[in-house]
Parts: sequence; structure tokens; C-alpha cells
Amino acid sequence: MDCCDVENPPTTTCPSCGQRGRKVGTVTLTSLVPDNAFETKDWKFCRTLHCPVAYYSGSDEWVSTHRVSVTIFQKVTTADRPVCYCFSYSARDIERDEAGQIPADIKDRCRRGQDRCPEMNPQGTCCLGNVLAIARRVRHHDL
Repeated sequence: MDCCDVENPPTTTCPSCGQRGRKVGTVTLTSLVPDNAFETKDWKFCRTLHCPVAYYSGSDEWVSTHRVSVTIFQKVTTADRPVCYCFSYSARDIERDEAGQIPADIKDRCRRGQDRCPEMNPQGTCCLGNVLAIARRVRHHDL
């Protein structure tokens, strides 16, 4: 299974916004939250826009977005926000990709093992779903 095939079903709710989070591996937290040692726990990623929580484990343990070393795609709406953390594509790059080559480039590079999604992407999984959603939105606005 390559990075673009990973499924991550939602579980439990964020202690701040109450939305369901997705399970994320400890490797993601240890890679993106400096100066912390995280026990192996059932950590979740909160993808709700404007919610100050990035990760949580139950209602008593959480990490704010300000403590994460990268801008979290799901938490901001700026055009320069990162979407593909492994290959440095922003929302603006995808919006300007008239030929639609970025998704193909990401898939190809993942197949070649050049991705590091669990360590680089705050959601802990491949960005391809986010990339395709932006590309679809741009196409539908152009119709």
C-alpha cells in the first residue's frame, strides 16, 4: 500500500470544538511538535478550521496549533498555506496548475518512496485528497 491509499476513519471528538478527529500516529506529533516526548497513545488530529486544537488524546491532553512547527492546511484559508508538505505545494500552486500535473507528480513521487507523510503532514497521512479537493473546486469555478 502506498501513501495515497491510506484510509483513516474518524474517531472521538475534539475537547474544544466537539468535532470528530482522525487517528494520527505518534511519529507525526514527535516530528512536528518540538520539545515534547509523546507517549504512544490514541492521538487524534482536529481538522476544524479556527479550532485552536491540533491534536488531542481524550479530553484532558491536547496540543494547540501554535505549538506545531508548520502551518496546518486545515486550520487556515490563505492561498500560500501548504497542502503537500513532502513536495512543497501550496494551495496557490494547485489553483494555478492549469494542466493538472501536481496530483500526478505527487502520486508518482509517492510510488517512488519519496514521501514522508507521517513525519511532514500534520494530518499524518498523504495530502492527495486535499490536493484533489482544491483542484476540483478550481475546475468547478471555471465552468
